[in-house]
Amino acid sequence: MIRKIIPVLLLIGLMAAVALAGPEGSVRGGSRDRAPVLSPKDFNLKRLEGKVVLIGFWQGIDCKPCEAYILWLTQMQADHGEDGLVIVAVNQDRDSAGASDLANKIHPRTQIILDPTGRMGSDYQLEGMPSTYLYDRNLNMKYKFVSFVPEEPDSLETAIVDLLKQEYKD
Repeated sequence: MIRKIIPVLLLIGLMAAVALAGPEGSVRGGSRDRAPVLSPKDFNLKRLEGKVVLIGFWQGIDCKPCEAYILWLTQMQADHGEDGLVIVAVNQDRDSAGASDLANKIHPRTQIILDPTGRMGSDYQLEGMPSTYLYDRNLNMKYKFVSFVPEEPDSLETAIVDLLKQEYKD
C-alpha cells in the first residue's frame, strides 16, 4: 500500500513545486501566474485551435539534451507567446522527482502535462527525446523534430515564425 502512495505524493509535490516556481525558480504568487499542470486525459488539443501549438516531449532523468530543450522552449514562449504560440511541455518521467528540477525552469505560461505512464508518448509514437511536434493554427501537424541538437533551434524557430505568419482558416 505504501509503495503505491509514495509515487502519488511525489507527483503532488512536483505539481505544487511547478505551480509555485517561476522560470528562474523564483516563487510566484497565485495560480494566475502559471498554467495548471495537466494529465494527458485533461489535455484537449482542439481547445487550442487558432493558435500555433508546439508539443514538446521531454524527460528530466538521463536526457542530456532535455535541459537545453527546456531552456529553449522557455525562450520561445517568451519571444512568441504574444504572437499566438502555445507550448505544451509533456514530461515522460516515470519518477516525478526526475522532472521537478527542469519543470521549475519552464516559462510560467507553458502548459505542462505530466505523463508518467507514457500514454501521450505512445500516441505520438516517440522516436527519441526530446521530440517536438508543431501544429499550424488549424491544428494540422506541420513539423516533427526528434532530439535537440545545436543546429535545430534555428530551424525550429524559423518553422514557428513561419506558422505564426499564417492566418487561421475557419
